[in-house]
Amino acid sequence: MEQGCKDHFTALNREFSAVIESSFSSEKAQMISDHFQFIADLNTWHEILKEKEDTTILLSAIKEYEFSFQAVLNGQYRYAFIAQRYFVEQVCRFIYLSTNELHLRHWKLGIKDISWGSLIDKENGIFSKIFIRAFYNEVESEGEHMITLSSKLYRESSEFIHGNFDKISGMPDKIDFDEMLLGKWLDLVETSKFVALFVLLVRFSKEFSAEELGMIEDMTKEELGGIEEFNQLFS
Repeated sequence: MEQGCKDHFTALNREFSAVIESSFSSEKAQMISDHFQFIADLNTWHEILKEKEDTTILLSAIKEYEFSFQAVLNGQYRYAFIAQRYFVEQVCRFIYLSTNELHLRHWKLGIKDISWGSLIDKENGIFSKIFIRAFYNEVESEGEHMITLSSKLYRESSEFIHGNFDKISGMPDKIDFDEMLLGKWLDLVETSKFVALFVLLVRFSKEFSAEELGMIEDMTKEELGGIEEFNQLFS
């Protein structure tokens, strides 16, 4: 029985390897590599913040982002979408709780839950005018757009998680490469990166030293260079 179990998972591993090969032989290969690089960028943020903030949630987010790649490259597309959505939730939760020690302690004790709705609440969430104004008022006008973008991202990710019929019926019934699902996941990951970097910059960048700003300059200009107010950080 033990050998049979081992043989089963050894065979699965060969199927995973075939999906990896197909993924990197597809036209999406460069996008996979480009988005994977964001793990290094996130680790840079952790390196800067670890002595200033409780980064437990940020580390959780980074692990979910990486797991999302493991899942998608093994043909486990539904789990890739789950991890991608959880990554966004955790980054936003990290930002939200970094501003409220009491809520952070209550969250750790398990007596307070931070819902997605509260994170993106128009009046008090992390994209609200009152929040952005407190940390990076120059991009206050971007808040409404970010609420719309994040809500759409969450909704589209959730369709794969909650089992909408058209999404379930579109999932492979065996471990196999699916370029359409890979492409959709990559699109959501790209938006997830944008949202994550935006909230990190809003919340923390004005507190950084010149050396720390130098550590995030390239990623900021590459991902958010279209928002001129962020470029001014480095002028």
